[in-house]
Amino acid sequence: MAKRSKLEMTQMWADIVLDRWKSRIEFYHIGDTGDLLRSLQAQVETDANGDPKKVVFLFLYYGRFVDMGVGGDITLDDVPDPSGHRLPKPWYSKVFIREVEKLGSMMAAKYGWDAAEAIQAFRETTFGTRRNDDAWFAHQLR
Repeated sequence: MAKRSKLEMTQMWADIVLDRWKSRIEFYHIGDTGDLLRSLQAQVETDANGDPKKVVFLFLYYGRFVDMGVGGDITLDDVPDPSGHRLPKPWYSKVFIREVEKLGSMMAAKYGWDAAEAIQAFRETTFGTRRNDDAWFAHQLR
């Protein structure tokens, strides 16, 4: 399996978030016009080295109100609405929290692996590969 750059991993993750949001919007039958669905976008911003710096998600603002089940004359204090007209439809909040945790785990693994490879490269450069425990050290990295 080819190694992916942090940027590729982040872009793929952002695309997955958008796909999951689209599925939730369809599951909850949100929006008759499809405007919310069409408004979903993700932009991965990078630093000078091309590493991901942040991910910006864009969608129509009213989508947040739908997620909470508020808007119009329904306040957050009224949720869940006893009349049944406006119940929360958590299309983005639960998905986003779960997916951010996944990205954190993936990046920790990626950065951890990069750090371990750098340590091994330094060790090999400094001490050479003649030591018997090099195989053990490489095994521990995997």
